[in-house]
Amino acid sequence: MRTPGLTEARVFLLATLTLILLALWLGSPLAARGAEVELAEVGLVQERVIRDTATGKNTYPGAGPPLPWEQRPVRQFFQRLKLELEDTDPFFRDTDLNLHLRTYYFGQRNPDDTTQQAWAGGGWLEYKSGWWKDTAQLAATVFTTFPIYAPAGEGGTGLLTPEQDGFVVAGIAYGALRYKEYATLTGFRQFVHTPYTTRNDSRMGPNTVAGVPGGGRVGWAEYLGGYLWSFKPRDSSVFSSFSEVAGVPNTNYGAALGNLRLRPLPGLAFTLHDSYVPNTFNTFYVDAGYRLPLGRDFTLGFGAQYTDQRAVGQDLLTVSSFREWVTYNASGRLALAWRGLTLEGALSLNGNGAAIQSPYGNYPAFISQLISNFNQASERAWLVGFSYDFRGVGLPGFAADLEYSQGSNAVNALTRAALPNERELDLSLTYTVQERVLRGLRFDAKGAILGHANSGSTTYQLRLSLNYEFNLL
Repeated sequence: MRTPGLTEARVFLLATLTLILLALWLGSPLAARGAEVELAEVGLVQERVIRDTATGKNTYPGAGPPLPWEQRPVRQFFQRLKLELEDTDPFFRDTDLNLHLRTYYFGQRNPDDTTQQAWAGGGWLEYKSGWWKDTAQLAATVFTTFPIYAPAGEGGTGLLTPEQDGFVVAGIAYGALRYKEYATLTGFRQFVHTPYTTRNDSRMGPNTVAGVPGGGRVGWAEYLGGYLWSFKPRDSSVFSSFSEVAGVPNTNYGAALGNLRLRPLPGLAFTLHDSYVPNTFNTFYVDAGYRLPLGRDFTLGFGAQYTDQRAVGQDLLTVSSFREWVTYNASGRLALAWRGLTLEGALSLNGNGAAIQSPYGNYPAFISQLISNFNQASERAWLVGFSYDFRGVGLPGFAADLEYSQGSNAVNALTRAALPNERELDLSLTYTVQERVLRGLRFDAKGAILGHANSGSTTYQLRLSLNYEFNLL
């Protein structure tokens, strides 16, 4: 059966590969060595440039020589503005204004031959003031995503709404008060970084929350705590209650959370976390990690995690056959790094009460892959993989990661029926332009194959994205 939209996906893949080649060319020293016709940016306009190979100088019809980047109109405007702000209050002087552009293709073919597919464009404009009297700050970010190619009936990619529509949302809008590094109180829409509530910025835009958390640093301890009343998923412009996002409609419960990060010694770190959503579930999490230098560029890393998750109150979330369910995840990881190469292995064990719930961000366990989180009730999983940064062999900006995971013994927490064993292979490739006009342009290509034993079913997934950020102020 022909996968819907496959031809269009190939067109996008060709366009993406063209952009990669352009990025490689513009980022390479070879691009400066003498082609007779080049492209140069003048403001926001692309002009045809003719190079005089005898003198090494560029000309183009109807204008003078191309302007250096720092002299281009758009760049000049923000440079002049930055200079004018230098003698003002730090609230204005230290302003950050960033434009992040992103385009993303996501395609997945499911075992039943249905397809989830979209190609989207967009990004965000981020504003953050300096600190007034080292005490008060304002910030806002507008996120947008719009469909470039979005076949009807193939939603669910996370790039657009489930209906394949785009949106614009003021995902961040907050005011903050601080006392040195010891305490900062932030109110309204913002990011929160904890193990089970995260940005999860792996599609067009990130998750954000609304609430009043406070945090800070005292010596080698970092803390965060507070109350969050609503959550905006990455594929929506709507802020909903934490209980609704978890799967309990027509409820209005937020989340109380606390997080403590300890770094008592170099290379050693601990995390303690707890989050509570009334009448839904409570999540307690602890981890420990240590990096041990071995000499001759070798480093050995150890990691251990434990999650305890259980129903609370009226247990309104139906995810288990047990009325008051309790489950857990215990996992460990070992990694050996040598220069740019890292070899890793991980193990994971889940309790039988329910699958681990992670509706508010990334699943933080060591075995969390592109398609499957290997977090089903009673599931046992293991992972092996390696990654390599090619900087050491003269290819800065290139990185690759290959991982294989396998899970077994899982059961459906509602029916208690056995689930097929899972096997997933993930490959990730990244290139970031290091030089010239497109310095900072990042291309990511990710592919995954998930197979289920005994059923013969296979899921295929492809992700392609381009990111480019301008620091305007």
